[in-house]
Amino acid sequence: MFWWVAAALAGPNATVTSEAMGGNLRIIVRCESAFWHSDCLSDGVAARSEVERIEAWATDWRKESTIGALNETGNGELPEEIVNLLTISTELNRATHGAFDVTVGGLWHLWGFDPPRIPTEAQRLEAVASVRGEEVRVEGNQVFLPTHSQITLGGIAQGYAASAALARIPKKRATMVDVSGDIAVRGRWTIGIQHPRADRGLAFAQVGLRNAVLSTSGDYEHYFEADGQRYHHILDPKTGLPAYGAISATVVHPDGALADALATALIVLGPDEAVVSSAGAWALVVTPDLQIHELGRRGKHVTSVLRPDHL
Repeated sequence: MFWWVAAALAGPNATVTSEAMGGNLRIIVRCESAFWHSDCLSDGVAARSEVERIEAWATDWRKESTIGALNETGNGELPEEIVNLLTISTELNRATHGAFDVTVGGLWHLWGFDPPRIPTEAQRLEAVASVRGEEVRVEGNQVFLPTHSQITLGGIAQGYAASAALARIPKKRATMVDVSGDIAVRGRWTIGIQHPRADRGLAFAQVGLRNAVLSTSGDYEHYFEADGQRYHHILDPKTGLPAYGAISATVVHPDGALADALATALIVLGPDEAVVSSAGAWALVVTPDLQIHELGRRGKHVTSVLRPDHL
């Protein structure tokens, strides 16, 4: 995914970049004038620090992280911020009929993408049995995982971090925060959606976005091919295999966590109008036959859409 700044915005940009949460982080703060550039840059650095703070507790493969420690023990007393995100995750598990499930951690780590690794059927089915997101229990600040379940927040944490980072910027400043394709904006921006079957940087659609988060998931980010089959990193929680409901799913919603999780779920479900509409979201979904489906209402957050009917 990539972006264009809306021409209506005036003033210089302050830009902060780094690597974070498994991808690239870019923060652009639109300044009132050159006089405020150093202040805008400081705001961008504060937003970057917020993403790094969330990454520190959300990274499941680090045993010293909060989520890593929870996976080790199976239960624990967690900070309110993390409890709230896990509560939202269980609600989204129900809303998406299990297509979004944070307990796919054990299953996800069975697969390898660099270098490629395909688990045996026995390994896969054993791991699928541990995917039980509906059984994650929250009691106050205590979280209890189902037996043998492992959590990964890879399908929700980037969107959550984008929203949280944007909140660190003074509301008077138009800003874009891009956390590896989960884009939170204040003000009006135009976002290009990556063509899922073309070179990096080629868009198939442009979306006018205002005061919301746009999240895109696709089968083209982390994948390998073997025997003519594409194996990618978004797994169907029910089968343990890469999901083939869609090859690209873009969701717009004011809440970054919800946008991120729904984009992940739609790769599994395909173009599910009921799931998108019930969440109050808007979505653009590309199915394996290269048809493009627009779902939900554009509302006040999607100001324009330029797209073909199919790729």
